[in-house]
Amino acid sequence: MILLINPKTTKPTEFQNEFFREPNLGLLYIAAILDQNNIPVEILDLEQYYGLEPEELNKIIIEKIERYEIIGITSLTNTFYLVKEIAELIKRSNKEKIVVLGGPHVSFQYQDILKAEPVIDYICVGESETSFLELTNLIIREKSNLMNSQAFGRELDSIKGLAYKNLEGNVIFTGFPKPIDIETIPLPPRYLLSQENFYYRVASVIINRGCPNQCSFCSRQKLFPKTRIRGLSSILSEIRDILSYQTYNYINFYDNININRIFFHNFCRLFIDNEIKIPWGCELRVDSINAEDASLLKEAGCKLIATGIESASLKVLENNLKYQDPKRVISGLKHLKAVDIPVQAYFVLGLPGETEATFQETLDFITSLPFNEEDKINYFVATPYPGSRLWDERDYFKIKVIESDFTKYDCQHIIFETSDLSVQKLEKLFKIAKDIEQFFKRH
Repeated sequence: MILLINPKTTKPTEFQNEFFREPNLGLLYIAAILDQNNIPVEILDLEQYYGLEPEELNKIIIEKIERYEIIGITSLTNTFYLVKEIAELIKRSNKEKIVVLGGPHVSFQYQDILKAEPVIDYICVGESETSFLELTNLIIREKSNLMNSQAFGRELDSIKGLAYKNLEGNVIFTGFPKPIDIETIPLPPRYLLSQENFYYRVASVIINRGCPNQCSFCSRQKLFPKTRIRGLSSILSEIRDILSYQTYNYINFYDNININRIFFHNFCRLFIDNEIKIPWGCELRVDSINAEDASLLKEAGCKLIATGIESASLKVLENNLKYQDPKRVISGLKHLKAVDIPVQAYFVLGLPGETEATFQETLDFITSLPFNEEDKINYFVATPYPGSRLWDERDYFKIKVIESDFTKYDCQHIIFETSDLSVQKLEKLFKIAKDIEQFFKRH
């Protein structure tokens, strides 16, 4: 009945068998809800077919969709062009197939997408577990001739979190859905992932939705307006489920595991008390890490910390609503390095308020970090993703967007300039930033 597609985004040269990651967790959660409601569902993860050319992938898609009436596809901003190609392929093959999109990009661009792309039937906006299930049930009833078109239209309008074009060609949006009680969502059904080419080695586990921070460059707050943290028993059940597959050798935990200090400590104790040995890594705010926290992470088996530092300039950070003291960042990093936990630090070039002087301030800061050969930095270009404050409030932030090609919205291309930094200056500074990044990779 339902096919969920994860587009292929990894280039053949980037494929790493040892670190093969699972597909989008949003797809897995929707599959879990459908499975729980006895609706047949299959996941087509095109990443599994890493050695195939586009024409061969298209044949696989055409063969797969033959058995399904509804096809759901997930989309990021820079992968939307792939989603569009898949949707066009589906409709060329059989225009009766129903194409439903979900994901952060389409959640904020549904108006433009539905106006421009006739191959898209529906878009699930925001958290989609409930809306996709309700839409599926409604379509099943219609196709079973259990309701007329008027009743179908009325019920369609009652599904929160749905965008579509009506018969008059107008885009209808039913409003953002209510935040989901994440304790009610079943565990991701990893058993539904195709056993063919099963390279999955890295599992992703979501421990919360939403974020209490308001960083200008992030769309997370708008996508998940309410911050919710999962219960430890649910997380433990998922870890044990992952271990039972005996194929995974690493778990990544998202997002920001130390939003709540009590939860953070109990989360670490989960590994210690249950003698869980699988290596794992996580994202967290390093500015609040003390010696006790670092020791607990080490004892729990944490092998990597990823953290967003962004800039060493308080002015730039505050201008972009990232309230983080660089001095406390250094302190937290020292505590982590004292117990030999590797760190992956993220920096962003070109945020509003950035100047050549603040960039140099950040470079000086980087050279002072207590890092060794185990640690890495990643330098990204500030990118105004749809749904972020940078995108919605560009006049307030005084940015001039110069790039409308969404394939370049990957944090590696210059998308906007400011009165302080022109494109030419940004290109020059980004080359320096990437040289620093490469230096850390070599040492």
